[in-house]
Amino acid sequence: MHDKREYFRDKAYNVYNNITMTTPSLEQKFMEVVAMRPRLLIKLLSIVKKDFDFQLIEQLQQRGYKDFKIGDMVLLANISPEGTINNELAKKARITKQAMSKVVKNLESNGFIFTRKHETDNRATVIYLSDKGKQLVIDSSACVQEIQRGYTSIIGEKDTEILRDILFRLVEGILPPAVTK
Repeated sequence: MHDKREYFRDKAYNVYNNITMTTPSLEQKFMEVVAMRPRLLIKLLSIVKKDFDFQLIEQLQQRGYKDFKIGDMVLLANISPEGTINNELAKKARITKQAMSKVVKNLESNGFIFTRKHETDNRATVIYLSDKGKQLVIDSSACVQEIQRGYTSIIGEKDTEILRDILFRLVEGILPPAVTK
């Protein structure tokens, strides 16, 4: 009888140890996630995006664009030279029509854009860059190039081109072709 008890006690002990050794605890799982944080793609992209936005706003303010908000960039980055309707801008920027309408109001009140009724669709309004808006696009582009040069000085020309190619392929895989233009 004594041997059977020891046998089952030992067997239970081994099963318990195998479970605790192979099944990580909540704390172990949590610490694994914490250890991965520095290399998470979302974190890395977020840090670069925030730095880029900060530098861009700082440089644009130095050039006299005191009222410009980084959220307004979604319109400037997606408007076509011949004008674009609000719904199309929202689709390209991947934001709601209502959010794009707020951007339009802000940029229009600051004189960067103007609107006109669509020639064939009375429900739609076409948004155009004013001369002030075109100058903002030119100045923004110069700032972006300067920021990119700063990043290139950190990682080198070759890695910058590789990064650009990888991100471009990723964007092409995420967005429909009409939106990437």
